[in-house]
Amino acid sequence: MLIIIHLLLMLAASLCLLAGVGLAMFGRKRKFWLQGHKNLNSAGGIFLAAGGVMAFVHIILAGADHLAGIHQQVGAIAVMLAFLTVLLGFYSLKAPNKNVFRAVHRWSGRLSLIAILAALTLGLSMIGIF
Repeated sequence: MLIIIHLLLMLAASLCLLAGVGLAMFGRKRKFWLQGHKNLNSAGGIFLAAGGVMAFVHIILAGADHLAGIHQQVGAIAVMLAFLTVLLGFYSLKAPNKNVFRAVHRWSGRLSLIAILAALTLGLSMIGIF
């Protein structure tokens, strides 16, 4: 049951993060884009963390090895990159050299989104959906 909750939380995280990135890419001309971007990506981060906890607890209860497969390894990297991106995003709002931190935030966001989608694809292939 925990692994199904993990799947649902990770799907929700992916949707929130994709929407947040899409808003940042295509909605910059609107007044609310930054607040919407922050809200969607914060919700995505919460779903991502909760999904990671569900997977971690499932592995403990199943007595399996942590980070035993490529899905788990890519997923762990994706979670770390996503939280680095969140920290860079919030820091870039008040950083003395905003342009540098915004550029690093954008690139880490792109990398984390690629890693999240790769982990999602690998996870779905593990259960025979993809």
